[in-house]
This record gives sequence, structure tokens and C-alpha cells, in this order.
Amino acid sequence: MKKRLKFAAVVIAVIAAGSLCPNVSSAPKSEDDFQLIKVADGVYAAIAKPGGLASGNSGFVIGDEGVLIFDTFFTPAALEELIGEIQTLTKLPIKFAVNSHYHLDHTGGNQVLIARGVPIFAHDNVLKWQTTKNRRFLPSSEDLQKRRADAAKQLSDTPADQKDKRMQLERQISRYEAMAAITLTNPTVTFGSGLVRLYLGKREVLLATLPGHTGGDVFAYVPDANVVFTGDLGWSKTLPNLVDATVSDWVPTLDQILNQYPTAKFVPGHGNVARASDIKDFRDYLNDLSVRVKQGIADGLTIDQAKQQLKLPERYKSFAFQNFATPNIEDMYKELKGTKTQ
Repeated sequence: MKKRLKFAAVVIAVIAAGSLCPNVSSAPKSEDDFQLIKVADGVYAAIAKPGGLASGNSGFVIGDEGVLIFDTFFTPAALEELIGEIQTLTKLPIKFAVNSHYHLDHTGGNQVLIARGVPIFAHDNVLKWQTTKNRRFLPSSEDLQKRRADAAKQLSDTPADQKDKRMQLERQISRYEAMAAITLTNPTVTFGSGLVRLYLGKREVLLATLPGHTGGDVFAYVPDANVVFTGDLGWSKTLPNLVDATVSDWVPTLDQILNQYPTAKFVPGHGNVARASDIKDFRDYLNDLSVRVKQGIADGLTIDQAKQQLKLPERYKSFAFQNFATPNIEDMYKELKGTKTQ
């Protein structure tokens, strides 16, 4: 239990750590939280910036009758910023939204869309996990109040000429306030298999599910633009969170996606907009991890020895989220030994 809680703390640190973003404004705004990238005509990726209020990637598709939002970021504030960006591009209504999976960095803004009456599509399992499992990723209100108070005290003690430090602390306070505003909110329309077709007028968006990252993952394909929104089934030049993953399912899933969409552009759950080669690199990381840990087990390594001795191959040392390298070994070891709990 202690190790699992420790790993949850690592995930929280990736989501919320202000130290990852040294030069930020004291007032939250979209350019601090995500970068908007036009992937194709009417198809946009919102790539989360380190230390901001978004945390996981999002994106949207504009049709001739409405807009679809894919994933709702980590905080309601970040999603409100995204809606503001959408409204500068189109006056069409937000017609649909999608949760790629239950993790809080992709669903924390759900309440904003529910308040607007927007249906949110997701896997059936998200209904079971959204308001339960996500609690490990969201500190208690008391904890957040304490963190905010500590940051506010540090700010008051920081001289006015230390502008960078003051901006960090001001942004940190804004982040804690944004986290305190999160109400864990379920999607409204779910499915467990098959293909869901959503229409934004003439433009079609296809939703499907494949296993791997959580056991409740949905991805979207925009046929006329040849763009895939993978959610956390795809990570671009980034080490993944494996807290809920089944790598033995995930590698075949990525093989299937790469075979089905070899020329597509991909909006991953984390990292920059990708090509098939980037998704292949991520697939190879997962496969390499499985092979290395399996060999370690065959060599008689304990889990602690595996974490100490199995080193990340050079080709993956440029990936973001290097702090996941050791937890990945632990989760892979437990999956292969049949002792992993989710």
C-alpha cells in the first residue's frame, strides 16, 4: 500500500509541481497552460505546458454545425481557457465532448461541460472509476488549503526584487486554487465496445476503444482530416504512467492503431503532436520495458534489484517524465509476476 501511495504522489507531482515551470505569469492564462496547434483544417491540439493548469493534452474538432472537445484537462480553469480559444475561432456551439479515460489530468474539467449541457462520451469503466479512483490524484481540500497557505507565506516573505521567485509562487497559489475548484464529475454517455459515430454536421468523428493504459480507454479518429486523438494510449517522446496499465495488451493495441492509421497525425495524451514514427517509438519503449523486466525476473532479480539494476536504454533518455522510469519497472515487474493491483 505504501508503495502504491508513493507512486500516486509521483503522479500528483507531475500534475501539479510548479517547479517544472520557472517562468510563468502570476495570472493564469491559456499561453501559460497549453499551446494551441492547428493539426488540420478545423482540428486543433492543445498541448499541455509543464507546471500549468492543463497537465494532460486536449484538443477539439470544428465541424459545420458544432465542436467536439477531446479530453477536459486537469482543472476547470484550464478548460475555460480552452473554450475561450475555441470561441475566437468559431461561434458554433460545443456539441460533444470525450473523455479518453478516467485519469484526472484528462477529466478534471468535466464539470464545466456538464454545466453547459454538453454530453460527454467515455468508456463504461469511467463511470466506475471517475469519482473513486481519481481521489488518489486529488489532494484533500485541507491539504490544498495548507499548501496554498504555505505558498502565500513564502510569497509574503519573498523580497519584491526576486521577481522570478514571486511569479513562481503566485502561479503556484493559482494552481492550488484551481485544484480546489475540481469536482469529480462523471461522463454522461458510455460504451464498452463497437464504434460510436458522432456528427458535427458533415464532419464525422469516430470513437472506439482498445485496451492498454487503463482498461477503459477511448480514442477518436477524424476521417476527413486523418487525425487520431489517442488520449493516453499514445505518448510522444514521454515516459508513461503505468499505474493502471496492462502492457501485454497495450503493445498489440498500438500495433493495431499503427497498422490502421499509418499516415495519420496523432494528438497524444502527453507530448507534442506526433507522426506514426513517434507512436512506434513509444510502442517500442513499452515492448523493451517488458523484455528487460522479463529477463530480470528470469535472472532471479527481486523487484528492488530490478529497479536498481535495469537501466533506461540510451534511446529513451531524452523522453520527458524521466521520473517514471523506475516506477515503470516496478509496475512491469508486478504485471509479469501477476501481483499488480489497480
